[in-house]
Amino acid sequence: MGWKVSMVIINSEREFDKDELFKSLGYYELESIGKQYFESIMNPDDGKIYIGKYNGNTIICMQNLLYESLDKSSLSKAERVLSMNFPDSDVVTLGLHSAINSWGYSIVNNGKKIRVRAGSSESETIVEFGKILEEEKDLFSKSKVNANGERIFVFDDMPENEFKDDQVGENFVFDISEKYLGEALDANDGLFETEFEGYTFSKPKLKKKIVSQVQVTQYKFSLKKPWWKFW
Repeated sequence: MGWKVSMVIINSEREFDKDELFKSLGYYELESIGKQYFESIMNPDDGKIYIGKYNGNTIICMQNLLYESLDKSSLSKAERVLSMNFPDSDVVTLGLHSAINSWGYSIVNNGKKIRVRAGSSESETIVEFGKILEEEKDLFSKSKVNANGERIFVFDDMPENEFKDDQVGENFVFDISEKYLGEALDANDGLFETEFEGYTFSKPKLKKKIVSQVQVTQYKFSLKKPWWKFW
């Protein structure tokens, strides 16, 4: 099965005002679009957001929440906002696109980022920060560094095959997800059959201003597709 996942797990079920929370994230005017099962919205379209609860967690599915969180070791704006609104909680960002081996996960504990790893077949492992988590140890125990200085993985049932990080990234994401979801994402029928509330939203329009040609050129370069914008 191919996977496309864009989700944030917050291990808290505290009540919150959706409008206020998403205003603080930069999204306004939520409009309900009804309920959908998780299996159909785990990688929602641009401009849509889905919110639900499962196994003691609040789960948000939305593409934009991933980007900065999987790109650096410091807290993203979304991670800061969610940590402030859900104190004493973990904020866990998970992203997958199996077709091109793009993967990533970021874990923030009580407002402090403790782990982030992400990469793709094109960029290999683009970011790795923090100490190895308990949930990662089993897979890392199957890895070694080859003569080229690359980390490779060898599994007992396929001893003749060697796998690179991007080929095992999906497995790491599933192992991380199991801690919070009770079962790994790829085997979690209960989550797939859980309904999530869907919304569209608006973003504030930028004020028009006169800019120089140099500024226009710089802006165009800043729009270059980042490695993690894989859908």
